Amino acid sequence: MGLFGGKGNYAYACARVKARKSFLLSKDAYSRMLVMDIHELGRFLGETQYKDEMAQYGARYSGANLVEVAVTRNLAATYSDILSFTTGHLRETIGNYLRRWDTFNVKTILRGRMSKARPEEVLDTLVPAGAFSEEYLKSLVEAEGVHEVMEELAKQASLGITPELHREVVDAGRLAPLEDHLEKLLYYDLLEVLEPTNTAEGLLRDFVRREVDVTNLKVLLKLKAARIPEERIQRYMVPGGLEFGADKLRAMAQGEGTDATVSELEKSSMFEDIKPALERFKADGRLSELTIALDKALIGTSEKFANYYPMSVLPIVNYMTRKRVEVDNIRIIARGKESGLPKAVIEELLVM
Repeated sequence: MGLFGGKGNYAYACARVKARKSFLLSKDAYSRMLVMDIHELGRFLGETQYKDEMAQYGARYSGANLVEVAVTRNLAATYSDILSFTTGHLRETIGNYLRRWDTFNVKTILRGRMSKARPEEVLDTLVPAGAFSEEYLKSLVEAEGVHEVMEELAKQASLGITPELHREVVDAGRLAPLEDHLEKLLYYDLLEVLEPTNTAEGLLRDFVRREVDVTNLKVLLKLKAARIPEERIQRYMVPGGLEFGADKLRAMAQGEGTDATVSELEKSSMFEDIKPALERFKADGRLSELTIALDKALIGTSEKFANYYPMSVLPIVNYMTRKRVEVDNIRIIARGKESGLPKAVIEELLVM
């Protein structure tokens, strides 16, 4: 084992990613995009790092659909390219981290089949950057029906699909239990393979556990605001958080309204980062700004960890996180523009 988690081309890979980081959209670019209409937005993206995908899909899609497909496919290509130029233990670690896209793709395919979406539409919104190849994902999309998709997925030992989950999806038409299972399995498996004794990998493990915290907090706040019973909330909590373990989450779920959650957030290490949004949430009860503040705090954590060890897996994960956020932001702007939302409303939804 080497200093940063075993052999791998860390210097080369980090230099490649640093160069890519310079192409991420600036705040000024977002300001310009917010005052564009959907057609101007498309033209603007056609002059950026998304130009190849905008041209490739321009004959099949238009408006927000074109933007969404183009940026999503660019994200997939970016992740696949990063994996292709890494070696050794570094490649293995990034590959494990990218398995989250297997979960995303399985959810997308099943939702597409249940909503009767056209196969090509489902294919174009996948991110084949995990362990499942694009060919395999295509075979799932082209399967005869939901039953056949689930039959194929059940053969993947890594997914741990039980007969009960199969029945929930196929017979009851319920995706939520499977999605909950896949989300928990994703984080369990990732935390199992990351080595806490290795300094950089230990920090990555802490970052993943912080991601679990943020995921749980966003779900908890949403369900508490909707007055969902405590026992149902508990089903959706993902184990393995850094600050918010099972006992604390249970107490927050049992509390009246969101008061207990707010109280715990005020005592957390994220408080200074989310303080303004938390104060506004206490005043008006609107969740959007607080959930965005939690996402920003998570990105700040990845940035901080990346700076600690600039020749490790951490700067690469930080870039991948920021790239995903950029794609999400572009999609939000495109959908907001097409829906006629005011600029101020769209801006509130962005993570910058």
